[in-house]
Amino acid sequence: MKRSIPDPFGIDEIHFRACFSAPSFRIFVALVVGWVLTMGKHTISQVILTMRLHESKHFASIYRFLGKGRWETDFVSYFVFRMLVETLIAEGIEILVVIDDTLNKHTGKKICGAGWQHDGSLPKHTKQKGYGVCFVIIGLAIRLPGISDRMFCLPYAARLWWPPKAKFNPKSLPYKTKPELGLDLINLTHSWLQEGERLRIVFDLGYCCDTILKARPKNVHITGRLRKDAALFAVLEPAPFTVMGRPRKRGARLPSLETMFQDPNLGWNEIRVFCYGKQTKLLIHQFTALWYHSAGQQPLSIVLCHDPAGHHANMVFFDTDPQAAPQQIIERYAARFSIEMTNRETKNLLGAAEPQCRKETSVTRAPMFAYWAYCFVVLWFVGQFVTAKNLVADPAPWYCRKKSFTFSDMLAAARRSHFSLRIYSKASRINKFEKLNGPRSTRGLDHARIAKL
Repeated sequence: MKRSIPDPFGIDEIHFRACFSAPSFRIFVALVVGWVLTMGKHTISQVILTMRLHESKHFASIYRFLGKGRWETDFVSYFVFRMLVETLIAEGIEILVVIDDTLNKHTGKKICGAGWQHDGSLPKHTKQKGYGVCFVIIGLAIRLPGISDRMFCLPYAARLWWPPKAKFNPKSLPYKTKPELGLDLINLTHSWLQEGERLRIVFDLGYCCDTILKARPKNVHITGRLRKDAALFAVLEPAPFTVMGRPRKRGARLPSLETMFQDPNLGWNEIRVFCYGKQTKLLIHQFTALWYHSAGQQPLSIVLCHDPAGHHANMVFFDTDPQAAPQQIIERYAARFSIEMTNRETKNLLGAAEPQCRKETSVTRAPMFAYWAYCFVVLWFVGQFVTAKNLVADPAPWYCRKKSFTFSDMLAAARRSHFSLRIYSKASRINKFEKLNGPRSTRGLDHARIAKL
């Protein structure tokens, strides 16, 4: 099987030697490369056919590797994370990661963890409910200067979440809420940091709660969004003298956020931020407050954001770093949208939701190959940029000024780097081409005579 594996996108055996045995490592590389090269539906059987693994190894061993193999996804995620950090992030720069959840639609009987649950990808005027398996994903948010203008989110780890009413729940995993799974991923990533590295988390409203804010590791800052009905309190000033009784933990209750937006006496400052690929002019008001019920006595930097052009609704952001500038807070939160694009690309281009797995171990492992393949394609394109950019397909005529490479461009270049080599090497060994004379139908001859007339 080793001879049939193309260049594995820089997946070095040295990095993953502790994760797999030698035979298992070859299967792992073949599956990751096959996930990239497979066209159409990404089922396990289709990946096997794409890589022709059945010609050198029994296909049951591939399924056994996914369902019963003795390897841990978190261990592989650690080495993927370290490769991303060491390759894409300069020393001393803060590591920015994004957390979100996505629903992989999966229908069938006896699917572990599947059930009816919220599907944010559906239109807002619908019920936004879908049937499938849900994963809480954490990814590294990174910009690639000189390659792309957009922010990329590279998913390296995930956790399976299932609704309490699911018919077939994982037996080896305790039930946890989505914020609890997000906290597990934060603690896991924090344990992988080396000396001098700093971590910052960005997530949406669903994860801005006391589960994460109060239990997060030390020196880990969080940027998020506040509900407009959140109860904020003034930071408690030190008392000039001691009094009897239990000391106060919070200051006076502040006006509601809705009231602040309508206050004509509130001081607004105009700033320009780079969000979603363009410069935007915003009006902001920043202050420090306590979100006591969720963050305890940790002072938060609160930013009220108003768009004078009216393109965006009024929003409120927070940061656990009181010294953070409002421009930094807004641009960091805008990076959260990168994981939405990653969820769409891993599903549409890499088939993260298409493996037909039912058992607990296979359900949790199969989508990880799509997420890891996403990371390896970006790493390969960055490392081989000088030659890889020439393999990108020519843009459409209306994209004559296109200078930024998307993930679809990177994926097309990765596939061309393998398919062109295999096609031309095979064609060079063929000396004679037989003429194909297929049977002609009587109806076809009649149409040919009419055409000649």
